[in-house]
Amino acid sequence: MPAVRALTPDAAGLTLEWAAGGSSRFPWLWLKDHGHDEETLHPVTQQRQLFTAALPADLKGSTVRQDGDAIEITWNDGGRPSRLPLAFLAQHRTAAPASIQGAVVPRLWDAAGLGETPAVAYERIMADDAGLKDWLTLIAQRGFAIASGTPATTEATEALIRRVGYIRETIFGGFYDFTADLSKADTAYTTLELRPHTDGTYAHDAPGLQLLHCLSFEGTGGESVIVDGFAIAERLRQEAPQHYATLSLVAVPGQYIGDDVHLMAARPVLRHDHAGRLVQVSFNNYDRAPFLLPEAEMRAFYAALTAFDRLANDPALQWRHRLAPGEALLFDNWRVLHGRAAYEGMRRLCGAYLNHEDFESRLRLLSA
Repeated sequence: MPAVRALTPDAAGLTLEWAAGGSSRFPWLWLKDHGHDEETLHPVTQQRQLFTAALPADLKGSTVRQDGDAIEITWNDGGRPSRLPLAFLAQHRTAAPASIQGAVVPRLWDAAGLGETPAVAYERIMADDAGLKDWLTLIAQRGFAIASGTPATTEATEALIRRVGYIRETIFGGFYDFTADLSKADTAYTTLELRPHTDGTYAHDAPGLQLLHCLSFEGTGGESVIVDGFAIAERLRQEAPQHYATLSLVAVPGQYIGDDVHLMAARPVLRHDHAGRLVQVSFNNYDRAPFLLPEAEMRAFYAALTAFDRLANDPALQWRHRLAPGEALLFDNWRVLHGRAAYEGMRRLCGAYLNHEDFESRLRLLSA
């Protein structure tokens, strides 16, 4: 448990000196707003019950004392005391922009640096949370992983994806089972080559993850391709910062036309959060909709696009593998690009999309 050496209140807030060294500063309104007493924080839902806007601007703590593993504050407005656990205060000991970054740090890779294909046995994933955590951790680290030994049935595959979260409904349905029959207006439903891309550039909230499982294949070709989009971005940032900046600023429209819909959305190829951290790669040259910028900006965009796409198609950066029945591939559609070599024959796949926040939630709970 974190320990404190001293609590020093003043007119503006509270200074907390930690026994292990260092100090933290907390404004009075923040402390009231983050109280863990039942009047402020619902004990079951963990939702704030406090009407924050009703707090007086001159609210101050009258007394502050340590009470076991928490501090207790009484207030000058006569309101109920607030209680804040020391462990909670230690989590916020340093002032910083809000962050929802997970505990797993992404490991960038190329073909030589990836090592063994990330994989966890289907039986382990289905047996307990430890196996599921290992699988999802690999995906958070590398952007993809295989569930090896998955029974080549739609039932087993759907049960696998539902271990992570609920299935996302899209224009392709929920859980899908398909062949190259052009039943949808998408080249994924053909035998043509698919160069590396991300799905859903035409959706305001692109699917977070996708699972694909080859149930049967009688033919030749069809090698799957995965590329680390974050690694491409980092290479551009270091070697061609002007391209990185262009792909971070220019909103690129994507569209899907067919099946009684015309979907459109726009965002940069490289999307960052409010703290400047790269959180999504969104690239699909097939679905890019027409747009025209001023001439100089358009030239800069095409130069950046070309640099990115050439790296995405560089075999030195790619994981290439012909998926066999039993190898269910789950990948982060916000990080890695996926593709497929052209093929001949009959190939049957099944799979589904997940929301990114549901993947993050599952891993967060497993890691707690």
